[in-house]
Amino acid sequence: MNGYDDGTLAAVSANGYTVGRRELQIVCAATRQQKWGERMIGRTEKCVRISRFQSIFGIWRVLVCVLVLAGVSACSDSRSLKWTEDVLLPDGRVVSLARYQEFKGPHEIGQPPTESDYWFEFKHPDTGDAVRWESDRDLATRALVIDEGVVGLLVTPNFGGMYRKKCPDPPYLLFYYNAGEWHEESIETLRGRQITTNMTYGVSDSREEIRSSSYHLSKEQVLRNARGPFRDNKAIDFSKLTTQTFGMRCNPPYNWLTDDDSGR
Repeated sequence: MNGYDDGTLAAVSANGYTVGRRELQIVCAATRQQKWGERMIGRTEKCVRISRFQSIFGIWRVLVCVLVLAGVSACSDSRSLKWTEDVLLPDGRVVSLARYQEFKGPHEIGQPPTESDYWFEFKHPDTGDAVRWESDRDLATRALVIDEGVVGLLVTPNFGGMYRKKCPDPPYLLFYYNAGEWHEESIETLRGRQITTNMTYGVSDSREEIRSSSYHLSKEQVLRNARGPFRDNKAIDFSKLTTQTFGMRCNPPYNWLTDDDSGR
């Protein structure tokens, strides 16, 4: 390093390059006990140039390390997640769902990927048949019901789903499972009923709890995680439903049909 060791460079760097030439000469000279003179001035200038270069290089190293650590953190949160959860049905029975969620959605640099495709499956409590639902992130699960042996699933458009599903108001869609297939039905078939959300909503927010609970959520945990945009896990009151419209309300506030509608 042109006759100067790391101690000199560190000493110069510690002064932030705000000191004058004379002070820098003294710093460099103190390291090697060099004589004062024109030769020292030249070496001091070299010392300053080298120190500035190392400072810039050091800053870049720090930035690279930060980006690498951010990438590692983001990658650690991009792993798919599989767990089971107990769902309390409106009739009081409990079914155990096997759930799977991928995290491959769009995200900002340094941030973990958002939710993407998912599925869940369970054994029908009456027939023992396997029931499976698969979807992309545009539909978020809200409530599972079984009426006279028929499985129903209430979902909410999520992410780009609000526009893809033509902005339903209230923002709910209903599917029934029959003969091994899911069929969409009007939510007006639920008019007069009250349905409590009973499935984990927003898996990204529940990820740490799922891991810390050995990848199984009790019905009490699920009910807490099922609130979604609601302040409390109150029942969706379909007695308030008149006619569901489409293409008119695409942005908040939404009509969630709850007693303390937060409007989000």
